Amino acid sequence: MRRTRKHLEEMAQAARALALYAEDLHAFLSEHPLEAERVAREVEEAVGVLRDLVSRLYALEARLKAPYEDNSAVALRRELFGEV
Repeated sequence: MRRTRKHLEEMAQAARALALYAEDLHAFLSEHPLEAERVAREVEEAVGVLRDLVSRLYALEARLKAPYEDNSAVALRRELFGEV
């Protein structure tokens, strides 16, 4: 558990850093639109990686919590996300 907790803390810290970097990059690219065009593909790829990671962590959380949830939580998740 200790190792898992450490990894989750590192993940949260990385997510906070990511948010700051994204805000800084957004501000910079707003002032330099030609640079924004130049890196558009790279930014798009990074967003895809992040979405995949979010989906992976959501699926892990849902799988772990499923035995502890009542049927209404399962039904809501199925309705909202098309999954069980």
